[in-house]
Formats: sequence, structure tokens, C-alpha cells
Amino acid sequence: MKRRYPLLVRKKVERLEYAASNRRRHDNGSSQQSSVAETPPQRLMMAAAELVENGGRLEMASVAARAGVSVGLSYHYFRSKAGLIAAVVEDFYDRYDAEVIDLNPLPGHDWAARERRRVELMVDFYLREPLAPLVLARLSMEPEVAAVDAQRIARHIKLAARNVEGARRKGHLPAGPDASLLVGMIMGGLRQAVGQVLAGHVPRDRDRLVEDLWGFISAAAGLGTQDR
Repeated sequence: MKRRYPLLVRKKVERLEYAASNRRRHDNGSSQQSSVAETPPQRLMMAAAELVENGGRLEMASVAARAGVSVGLSYHYFRSKAGLIAAVVEDFYDRYDAEVIDLNPLPGHDWAARERRRVELMVDFYLREPLAPLVLARLSMEPEVAAVDAQRIARHIKLAARNVEGARRKGHLPAGPDASLLVGMIMGGLRQAVGQVLAGHVPRDRDRLVEDLWGFISAAAGLGTQDR
């Protein structure tokens, strides 16, 4: 915990700085303001896009050069290469949560319709996101990244379990295993299945993938094939 806490504190500050710079850019509306809006941590994280270019390999010196900051400043913000990678992965999950987890994809519809739409959003996010194959596989081997990964997965399971419990209370889902156990099994299966597609072991057919994943979810949740 001691290793993670300073990083998480710094990322909180970075988010505040980034939000403030975005507000200034929006308020001023000038190209000059836009060009200086990014803070050094944000420039470093954008420069770390070489993670994708190099298949997950990253060197602090080259990232710092690309971001236009000193190597020392890079270590000041992120402490280590693994710390920078963890920040990039946390940003990945921030975007994933905003686009997939933390929204009602179909307000006013029943559970099955909403969650099938969520599967579509999940598949679209993973298929267009260059970092997805690395986040789902290689990057989690770093302890700092594994900590971020575990924290987000635990959050996703907690939220999904509440979702299932609510659907059961409303009669949208039948009774079944403990909700946390159920969603843990479902999420583990989804992660492995999507990972197979991103690794190239299964064809990248978006519509077929959505149908297959939704069929798995609906069967595991007890909906039956008629709700696919």
C-alpha cells in the first residue's frame, strides 16, 4: 500500500490540474491557450503512447524527450517506469468506466436490453482501443499495474453485483448464485474471451462477438436463449 499511495495522490492532483487546464481552454477559446493547456504529467502520459508502438516496452528517457521534460521530472511525477505505466493504465480504465460502466446505456428499458447494449459498448471500446491488448495481458505483470487492475476489477464486480441484485428484485432476472460470485465468473469469462480476439486467436467480427458474449451472459444470468 505504501508504494501505491503516493502515485494515487499524484494522479489526483494531475486530474485536478488537467480539469482546470481544460476549463481555461474552454473559457478562453484561443489556440494559444490550447497549446499550453497540458501539464507535464499529461504530456508524459501522452508520450507514453509508445507503449503501443513498442508492444508494451517503454523507456523513461525516450518518453521524457518526447514530452519535452527532463527525465528527473518524469521520475518526480511517477517515481518509476512502472508508475508511469500504471498511470496510463488507470487513464485507460477511467475512459472505460466513463463509456461502459458508469452509465445507463438505455434508460427506461429492462435489464436485458440495457446490458446487451452495454456489451456492445464494451466490445466497441476494446476493439478501437490500441492499449486494450496490453492492458488485458502483458502490462498486468508489473506490480503497480496489477494493483490498478485489481482495484478496478473489484469496483466493477461490486457495481455489477448491485446491478444483478436490483434486477432480481424487480423480477428481471431469476434467483441464482450469489451476485458477486455470478458477476465474477461472467467478467472473468468476458475478459478472457475478448483477450482471445485481441490476440488474434479469434476473428475480429464485431457483431458476432457481441452476439456470442451476450449469449454467454444471458445464459449465465438465467435469461435463456429467447432473450438474446
